[in-house]
Amino acid sequence: MKSLPDQVTISIRRDDMKKKIISLVSIAAISLTISTSAFASPGTVERSVNFRSAPSTGSSVYQLIKSGSSIDILEKVNSYWYKVSYNGKVGYVSTDYVKASGGSSSGGSSGGSPGNPSSSSKVDRIIAHAQALKGIVHYSYGVNKPTSVMDCSAFTKYVFGLEGISLKWGTRYQKDAGSFVSKSNLQKGDLVFFSTSTKGTIGHVGIYIGNGQMIHNSPSFDGVGISSINSGYWADRYVTARRVL
Repeated sequence: MKSLPDQVTISIRRDDMKKKIISLVSIAAISLTISTSAFASPGTVERSVNFRSAPSTGSSVYQLIKSGSSIDILEKVNSYWYKVSYNGKVGYVSTDYVKASGGSSSGGSSGGSPGNPSSSSKVDRIIAHAQALKGIVHYSYGVNKPTSVMDCSAFTKYVFGLEGISLKWGTRYQKDAGSFVSKSNLQKGDLVFFSTSTKGTIGHVGIYIGNGQMIHNSPSFDGVGISSINSGYWADRYVTARRVL
């Protein structure tokens, strides 16, 4: 039998080597996919939650994952954070907002953490919902399109609604909700009302968060922000407050 020239033999060996390398890379990729998904368990978002780049409330937000969405839980980082996969992207969500398959909401009701805005009390959860909408909601007067575009009262209606507290849309309705509370007796979660044009005529609402501050959806932020109610623009425009919790 006639032997192949040396150049042809070398070429065949190179082709075989390339095929082996490609095969090994493919096997490694498949193994990585299997190893990642093997430990994933399904979960359901019970209340809309920020999908973050790191397990910290100071990290950047990829998007808001809406209530009812399905996610893959890759790892429980600690009592407060899950590492999850959603729409092909890996990130982090608060355990307080997620129900793992076969179990109850994983955040429990044990106190919370200084680094985590969610906690066992309803008022703290409402404030956490409000804070979670920073950078998500834009302001537009007379609009109620959660969670993209809302006015001030649509924002409070939505946030309280996440905890089962029904408010009507519009400051003219919310100013009569619940019971009156004086400014000196304000507590976290109280609705605070302000005049924005005619003095004494209510035109804006926010949520009191303590320490003389409120969180609200405002045109000055084009969305959600925190302002003092005792100094600056809002100090002289305060009208009243209502307790709905």
